[in-house]
Amino acid sequence: MGSVAPGQRVPNRLGEGERLRQEILDSATRILEESGREDALSLRGIAREVGIAAPSIYLHFKNKTDLIWAVLDTAYSALASAMVEAERSAAASDRDAWGQLCAAADAYRRFAVDNPRRYQLMFSLEQQASAERRVTGHPLTRVLHAWTDAVERYLTAACPERREEAGRLGILLWTGMHGQFALWHTLPHPHAENEAVLAELQEALVRGLLLPSD
Repeated sequence: MGSVAPGQRVPNRLGEGERLRQEILDSATRILEESGREDALSLRGIAREVGIAAPSIYLHFKNKTDLIWAVLDTAYSALASAMVEAERSAAASDRDAWGQLCAAADAYRRFAVDNPRRYQLMFSLEQQASAERRVTGHPLTRVLHAWTDAVERYLTAACPERREEAGRLGILLWTGMHGQFALWHTLPHPHAENEAVLAELQEALVRGLLLPSD
């Protein structure tokens, strides 16, 4: 068996193509998170970091835009999954409908706080796409559905007469919380005592939108 030159990637065995795809995706994610700029990403740079020839990337991604969308899709999916899993866990712990909704909101907040660079990246890139990709839907809808579904489940259990408002209220709740995080991330030391403010704002927002006024 021949030796591998320093810096050269050991070829994947048969069936390990998915591992290479993930390595490319991880490299692109890191570069985008560190720079926050789409123009900082190059397929040649990724290939050099992963240890492959640049054309090998095209076996997994059509072009740079396709790769960026895959990075964002993965991030949106992780956030949406965290919300859904938190809600399910709350339900399994016999928390009521309100507790389950709050668990989903808590999961969203934790994701934004624990992954500040990734969260900012998800909502700051221009995310250019072909007309076909825009027609078939933006992967950001995964997060939108997580919000509206959580609100709908709460309304169905707590006040079914308002169930038809789930879409509107889900969007309002999401955009309100996102606005809070956008401001919070601009603070000089966002991970100190200021984090407690986010929890307070979140509770006020959820209560203001979803609990009936006296």
